Amino acid sequence: MKKILATMMALALTIGAQAERIDSTQFVAFYNYTIQTQDDEGQNVTDSIRLALLVGTRATYCTTVLAYNKDGRPGPEMTNAFSMHQQNVLTDVERSEVVAVEPIYPYRYETHEPMAKIDWTLTDDTLTISGLLCHRATGKLYGKQWTAWYTEEMPSSAGPWKLRGLPGLIVKAEDSEGIHCFELYGTKNEVIDINMIGNPEYQKLSRKKLMDFKKRILSSPRYVKEPTYYVQDNADDVGEIDLNGTIYYVGMNSHMMILKKSHVYQPLELE
Repeated sequence: MKKILATMMALALTIGAQAERIDSTQFVAFYNYTIQTQDDEGQNVTDSIRLALLVGTRATYCTTVLAYNKDGRPGPEMTNAFSMHQQNVLTDVERSEVVAVEPIYPYRYETHEPMAKIDWTLTDDTLTISGLLCHRATGKLYGKQWTAWYTEEMPSSAGPWKLRGLPGLIVKAEDSEGIHCFELYGTKNEVIDINMIGNPEYQKLSRKKLMDFKKRILSSPRYVKEPTYYVQDNADDVGEIDLNGTIYYVGMNSHMMILKKSHVYQPLELE
């Protein structure tokens, strides 16, 4: 049990072992990220997690609030961080590069890609969200159509995940299918380092290859009912732990949590 709990304490802290400072924050923006999906019985469910967006002048870094707080305690948010396949995303504007790290048992995958240009269409529509006057824009990124609300009251082109490039901070963004939604719930004036993410042990591959791998593995009907179906050779690495009546698999060597049953995979990227 002590070994399992020690493993659990490390699960949320996936910022990366190598700390190469490339920027510092002007502020930190906090978002609720939700996914509308289905459980293993086909019932509609909403998965949610809190994200922290570290905003600098050269770079931004989007991660979980758990990682931002260095909080490794097991709980529903940590579970969702793995079941929602949340990526840590560093956007280096100066180099026009995006680095993403994502854990998919039993590895962490690292991708490097050119920063995508989103051809936003700005509109005259306005809406007040969290006390901020916001303007609506629409754009397409990696095969998904997005509606975003941004505020010029915070003069930054940043946004959650890989969304960015508007004349103000993105306050809310939702895809056209109503599956994925990011919504700002707070900001904090704080100066902290933004570090390059990465680790020599991470599996490095292209964004396209990672997307194809996830489509093949995570979109399988077997994944929902048996999330470890594709790594049977690693069975000795997987232990079980009961937290509040829910059974989880834990990769003892990979420091990853896996639900015994998962939810239907809803990709953020289609192409």
